[in-house]
Amino acid sequence: MATAEGSRGKQMTTETRADQISSPSQRDVPQRALAAVGLIAIALIHYADASSKYAAADARYIFWLYVALILGCALGVGLLILRNTRLVWAAAALLAAAPFVSYVINRTTGLPRATDDVGNWLEPLGVASLIVEVLLFILALVQIRRTRQTALW
Repeated sequence: MATAEGSRGKQMTTETRADQISSPSQRDVPQRALAAVGLIAIALIHYADASSKYAAADARYIFWLYVALILGCALGVGLLILRNTRLVWAAAALLAAAPFVSYVINRTTGLPRATDDVGNWLEPLGVASLIVEVLLFILALVQIRRTRQTALW
């Protein structure tokens, strides 16, 4: 009987270690991978449209906002691979929300010195971007709620 308890104790220790290994950083791997794909999609969509924004000399700042978004998405992918914290998920949500809000402003009132797209709601790259951004934003909000870590980083 002592042998059975001894092996049971070893088994519990092994299970405890397995739980610790699969805890927060590895538990949500599919969600983190999906979010990384979403960030890559946002970056690629904006990369595809960047040359047209650079050509618009009056509103070249939009090109530089695209560059910042692309770099932010690349950083976000790296963070999603390394960490599973509320701060990383909040960054993913922000990277999804910022271009969404900008798109809506650009299609309603227009951005400063850039009113060519007012009313152009069905531009294919824009619609693709909106879909990815909304899905990523929802995923990030769900993960922020599910991530029970107390540490932000």
